Amino acid sequence: MTKDNLIAIKIDGKVRKEDYQMITPLINGRVKDYGKIRMYIEIESIEGVEAAALKEDLKTYIKHFNHMEKVVVVGKSKWQKLWSNLASPFVSGEMKYYSEEEITDAVRWILD
Repeated sequence: MTKDNLIAIKIDGKVRKEDYQMITPLINGRVKDYGKIRMYIEIESIEGVEAAALKEDLKTYIKHFNHMEKVVVVGKSKWQKLWSNLASPFVSGEMKYYSEEEITDAVRWILD
């Protein structure tokens, strides 16, 4: 689904710093090309987050605070919803959480 100014990410397993070494250049490139980006984040499972990954996550959100037009998180649990709510102050644009049963609505919202 990654296309134009939309970046789609699926999280399944442990989140590591190396993941951000792949994602961050993609975000930087899309911001350079489009100015504002949209992110679709689907959480299958999270088996932990390395401290270094959390640091990279925060650095990316702070650097691109004004570049995030929309962010949608699709998840399965209240913990995942809480995680997305904690990230919302780091995004200047709209941020929403949808359960996996609402995935069609999430896709519709991020593309609208």
